[in-house]
Amino acid sequence: MNLNSLTIKELLNLPAFEQAKLISGDKGLDRVIRYVDIIEVPDIKGWLKEGALVLTTGYSMRHDPSLLPELIESLAQAGAAGVAIKPERFIPDIPLEMIRKSNLLDIPIIQLPIHMAYIDITYPVMEHIIDNQAALLRRSEEIHKTLTNLVLNNSGIQAVADNVSALLKSPIWIVGKQDDMLVSSPSHIPYEPSVINRQWEITVDKQFMGKFIVGKEQLDDLELVCIEQARLVFSLELMRKKIAEDTELRLRGDFFEELLMSLPLSKQEATDKGRQLGLDPECSWEICFIESGSLPSETESRFTSALNQWIQEESHKRRCRSFVHGQGERFVLFLASRADAPKKNYDSDNLVSTWREALDSFLAQWADISSGLGTRCSLWEVHRSYIEAKKAVTIGSRLNKGQSLFTFGELEIFHLLLESSLHVNFDTLIEKKIGKLSEYDKENGTDLVMTLYHYLSTAGSLIETANLMFIHRNSVKYRMDRIKEITLIDMGDAVNRFEFYLCTVFYLLKQAN
Repeated sequence: MNLNSLTIKELLNLPAFEQAKLISGDKGLDRVIRYVDIIEVPDIKGWLKEGALVLTTGYSMRHDPSLLPELIESLAQAGAAGVAIKPERFIPDIPLEMIRKSNLLDIPIIQLPIHMAYIDITYPVMEHIIDNQAALLRRSEEIHKTLTNLVLNNSGIQAVADNVSALLKSPIWIVGKQDDMLVSSPSHIPYEPSVINRQWEITVDKQFMGKFIVGKEQLDDLELVCIEQARLVFSLELMRKKIAEDTELRLRGDFFEELLMSLPLSKQEATDKGRQLGLDPECSWEICFIESGSLPSETESRFTSALNQWIQEESHKRRCRSFVHGQGERFVLFLASRADAPKKNYDSDNLVSTWREALDSFLAQWADISSGLGTRCSLWEVHRSYIEAKKAVTIGSRLNKGQSLFTFGELEIFHLLLESSLHVNFDTLIEKKIGKLSEYDKENGTDLVMTLYHYLSTAGSLIETANLMFIHRNSVKYRMDRIKEITLIDMGDAVNRFEFYLCTVFYLLKQAN
């Protein structure tokens, strides 16, 4: 892809330099000349440019030859191409230290004949540089047109990547913000970090969107121009991709709200719309309602990121897409399961967990989270699962504040009892059974009603009750002895236990209200 940029070696082959002689720095013959500059002042710092060929007679340094080795150091620091010097007129000869520095830093020194005019040097060199720049500009326009046409013709980011890879004669990769592979060319070559790779950022609307990586260390001028054009085109492709994703996300969010609010959508409309937006109507769906309002803002941000990552991983296991829908400080999870899914993971012998088991494992990592899980249903019936999930949170959090996940299936009986209490007065029975116990709690600041509820719900397990209430087993035993004294409950009578269990449940739900 090289347009024959003028190097020191090629300069020496020009007719005008027939009588010039390379003194030292022969390892720097491939340095590219971009400018020609004449230096006849002692202070050259700030004047030198990368790729400059410096012409000098050494006039400003004639009284202090030690400045000549310093000139070589300054040229090396600036990335200059080399120096052409006429030593006979003001400098008797080129100092050995200057030659040594030249060989050490690979900065060529060219000795010019004393009769050679600077115009004989600058004219052919600048003519070659200008011709090269014009050819570079023409080729740049061709590359720009080729890549832009790919975008305008909606050829896709892969087609753009394949063209850029062919132009650079190198594999390339576009890596996203999360180090996810967006595209590579050739497509079968995976990305592996390497010291020879070079990379550039891709931004869209001043936002970092990813990295453009080239598997090549040395790049010529035209290849660098190609990379700049490619960055622009990749930015346009990623912008278009982002706009499409944002639009799909908005439309999907609107569809979620339509489903959750039970707006008048027919089964056919829900099926067609769901399929268009990536929701498989052939799957069964469970809704999980998560409240995270008590989380600090920084923790909530980490929770949101982790939740989205977790949903992607679990969806991959189940071969169907599930989704996270935000509602302010709440999240609604659309959890999909294939009806024909095998019992085992496709990549291992581990059993694929149920959504309940997976949620339990994930939510256990986070404190101050309350969530409810509705029952399975069809896509067009998710409103029912959504209501169930919200009820599960409401009922479960009143009975067990230390638990993070409640399922409607486990709490459905309590929901039915609450519904029936609207028509049946349970207050008299509650007062009769645990009235004295609730009064004792109020007067002494104890928690005996809650202790009795957990004790009965765990079939009389002191250890499980202690774990649920975060107290010692002996404390539970002491409380139960006090409860028996106050209520005269007969733990050996199943009907008696059932009555007290219902009364504690109704009391706790009513108190929470």
